[in-house]
Amino acid sequence: MEMIKDNREKISDVAMALFAEKGYDAVGVQLICEKAEVSKPTLYYYYESKAGILKEILRRNYERLNTLLEQQSRYIPNVKKYFEDVYPVLIRIANAYFDFARNNRQFYAIAQSALFAPPESELYSAVKEFNGTQYDIIEKMFKNMSRIHRNMTGHEKRQAWTFIGMINIYIILNQNPKTEDLVHQFMHGIF
Repeated sequence: MEMIKDNREKISDVAMALFAEKGYDAVGVQLICEKAEVSKPTLYYYYESKAGILKEILRRNYERLNTLLEQQSRYIPNVKKYFEDVYPVLIRIANAYFDFARNNRQFYAIAQSALFAPPESELYSAVKEFNGTQYDIIEKMFKNMSRIHRNMTGHEKRQAWTFIGMINIYIILNQNPKTEDLVHQFMHGIF
């Protein structure tokens, strides 16, 4: 049983490293097999295709990311104290993304590159299936906030997209902003 687990994980780990380094489309099953030191029948025993490996990588990592976001996005209103209301939730979310990306660089590289892949591509389609959940979590957080802060009402989806996009551009560009500065910029714009 240990060999089964080892081969399955080895294939997945090698594929993730290759997808992150070379891009999903540039990696073939033969290369994965060579680097994982397994035969094609062994790979196909565990995964029906290269797309199956990708979906397993995405499922496993997005589940962890989304669980983290669910935990960090809990909003408890405190409108009398600015630094205890919306602000700390946004700080927690931004830090969760930065920490997750730092600790899961290969996965995060794959997920972000997929956003720029052609919409008809296998990579884009696979990531789209999993990616929406994180946006739903953050949108739900903004909806909870808009129940208290009425000026946010009707803008929650855009707020989620903008906030996640802002965080991800810092990650993609390998910038390490002070989280407080990023949140302040998001909350107050250019002023």
